[in-house]
Amino acid sequence: MPQKLPTYYFLNYCLFFICCSVFSQTEISRSNFVFTDFKPRVEKGYLTSAGTNILFNASNDSVYSIQKKDGIVKWKMRNEEKSKACFYLHGNTFFNGQYANGVFRAAQFNLETGAKINELPFQSISKQPYFLNDVMYGTVLADGGKFMAYDLKQNKVIWEINIGYGVENQPVFFKDKIAVNAEDDNWFEVDYNGKLLNTKAKTNFFLDTIPVFVRKYKFLTHDGSEITRDFLKKNKLSNAEYKIKTSTSNTFLLSENKLLILGNNKKKILELDLETIVPSTDSYPDAYSEILQTNAENIWFYYQNHLVNYDFKNKKIARKVDLTKWNPQQIILEERTIWLLSNEDGQMYTLDFEPDEKTAIRLEYKAKMDFERHRCEVPDQEKIKLIKAAQEKYNKKTK
Repeated sequence: MPQKLPTYYFLNYCLFFICCSVFSQTEISRSNFVFTDFKPRVEKGYLTSAGTNILFNASNDSVYSIQKKDGIVKWKMRNEEKSKACFYLHGNTFFNGQYANGVFRAAQFNLETGAKINELPFQSISKQPYFLNDVMYGTVLADGGKFMAYDLKQNKVIWEINIGYGVENQPVFFKDKIAVNAEDDNWFEVDYNGKLLNTKAKTNFFLDTIPVFVRKYKFLTHDGSEITRDFLKKNKLSNAEYKIKTSTSNTFLLSENKLLILGNNKKKILELDLETIVPSTDSYPDAYSEILQTNAENIWFYYQNHLVNYDFKNKKIARKVDLTKWNPQQIILEERTIWLLSNEDGQMYTLDFEPDEKTAIRLEYKAKMDFERHRCEVPDQEKIKLIKAAQEKYNKKTK
């Protein structure tokens, strides 16, 4: 029908635009904050993805909440903690530090406004906590390192255990227990009520004056298998410099020059020499590396200024994006958008890049559905007349 011709052409234009734009790499925006006496590759910051916003912990001791859709700054606050660590999120809140009456304390803030909600009785949160309703379980600094259960609603400590330098290691949260580090490679288990659990461990360790049985390992895999120093040594992996990420079926380990992927019971799925991805001639000492995303077939990781999408099921590179120009110190990856923090100027950049084929197809399909859902067609007058006539005929029969 004549009235549908504009819709047809508009849809074709949309599909043409999608096909042209998804296969590109473009710098969309750059923050423009003032960093006095900024030192490239020395000053640090941090980006935290928070729903529709990015929290930018900048090198000028300020925190900015930036809208993802347009880069507009929603609010700004002074970062009294002066650390460039990430922010931990809980619902519509986040945690940061603040001075109060000359004492430094962690505090809970509103994500939408940056306003303080609660002041907490410890200095900082060390690693990603776990939240069960209004109770936070996690490692904190409070007159030493502690593992703590804290009621955010009542604003009080439920229970705590002194763990010293164990606060520097990420606890592992299971359904009915928590594995907590007690310094070095010593790990013990505790339930959510604070009760120390008996394990098969034979090694005795003291938490202050409390004896506990610990097991010795570096970290646990996705299925609870222990990765020890001997395992790392046997597989020629660094004993300390590595990144790990787990899914429901795999454990991913990114070391100095190797990517290792494990299945259940530490079965080796892939062992990849990273110099086959990025030659050693292009290497940068102390370069940022990170595992960004994983699924059942693919892993996105950042290594030596290259963002790599590797298909480990078929053992091939799906995508490789060179980000040397920006020299990132951190990356957040969501669909086809990259938010990165540059080592060169400390600013946040937003990039649009070519996604993998599956993502491109999904985005194209979503664009079609969104178009169909929101398009407005000219009313069909003939159809309206027929409906009215049928309604009048029905009304006469029912009188």
